[in-house]
Amino acid sequence: MLLVIVFLAVFAVPRVGSTGPTEIKIAVVMPEGSTWTDTLHELADAVKIETGGDVAIRIFAGGVSGDEVDVLRKMRVNQLHAGGFSGVGLGLILPEIRVFEAPLLFNTYAEIDYVKQKMFDEFAGRFEEKGYVLLGFAEAGFVYFFSARRIDSVKRLQQTRMWVWKGDRVAENFLDAFGVQGYPLQLADVNTGLETGMIDSFYSPPLASVAFQWYARVQYMLDFPMVNATGALLMNKRTFYDLAPEHREIVGRLAKQYAARLVQLTRRDNAEAIQVLSEAGVVIIPPTPEQTASFKRNAEKNYAMSIPSLYAQELFDQIRGLIAECRDKVK
Repeated sequence: MLLVIVFLAVFAVPRVGSTGPTEIKIAVVMPEGSTWTDTLHELADAVKIETGGDVAIRIFAGGVSGDEVDVLRKMRVNQLHAGGFSGVGLGLILPEIRVFEAPLLFNTYAEIDYVKQKMFDEFAGRFEEKGYVLLGFAEAGFVYFFSARRIDSVKRLQQTRMWVWKGDRVAENFLDAFGVQGYPLQLADVNTGLETGMIDSFYSPPLASVAFQWYARVQYMLDFPMVNATGALLMNKRTFYDLAPEHREIVGRLAKQYAARLVQLTRRDNAEAIQVLSEAGVVIIPPTPEQTASFKRNAEKNYAMSIPSLYAQELFDQIRGLIAECRDKVK
C-alpha cells in the first residue's frame, strides 16, 4: 500500500575503459535533511571509504527522477539502473510481494523483521528471475486511518470518502473488504482532494501524514494499525553484475545494512510523528470492540480476495507459519 517515504534510486555505471570512479546516482523523493537523505549520505561515505574512492554515490533529493512507474520504465530500457520502491512499484514486478501488506497480518515490528529475514533469499530469487537484484527491504511503517469526521464506529468509517492510491488494486481490495468507499487519486493530488472535499479521509503511516501535511486537513486518527507498508531497494540485474566483483560485494552488503538502518530510523520517526499529531490537535481515538471484531473479519475476507490473484495460498500459509514461530519464541 502506501509507502510515501520511499526513495527512487538511479545507478549510472560507466563502461569499461572510462576514467574516474564509478558513479552511483541516487534520487530520493524526500528532501535534503530528512532521515532518508541523511542515511543515504552515510551510505555514500561508507561506500567511498570501502572502495577506496573507486565508487562514488551522488544523491539527488526531491523525486526529480519521476514516479515509480517512470523509474521502472527507464530501468527496462537501461536509462536508469535501480530504484527504491513502495509495495505498489514492487507489485508491478512481483505481485506476490504484496503479501507483506495483507491487513492485520503483523502485530509487531519483531514479527516483520523475523519474516523478512527468513524470506529474504526467497524473494531475492524471485526478483532475480524478473531481472532485478533485491538489495534490501524498506518500509513506511504501520498504516492508520485518518479522517475529518469521527470514525469511532463501523458505520461512520464506512461513510467516509477515503482516498485510495490510483491504480493500486491491493489498496482498492483492502478498502472494499472493509466496506469503505475509495476515491482514486494520484499521490500528488491528495492535498487538493482534502482541500476541496473530494475526499475527507486517507490511510497513511503517521510520518507520511506529517511529511506531506495531510494531517492539517483532518481531526481524527483511528489508533489501530491496519497494514505495514512495505518497500525495497532494487537494482537492475545487468547493472549490478557489471560492477567489479569486489565493488559488487561492498555495494550489496552496505546497501542492505543501511536499508536496515533506515527501517529502524523510520520506525523512530513514526513514533515521534504520533506525538506531533497529538500536539497539533489530531484526536487519536481507540477502536471500539465492534470495530476490532469487524476489522478481523474483514481481514480474512481480504485474504480470500487476494488468493490466488496476488499471492498463492502456499506463500500466505508459509508467512503465517513464520509469524507463529516468532510469537512462540517470545512466549
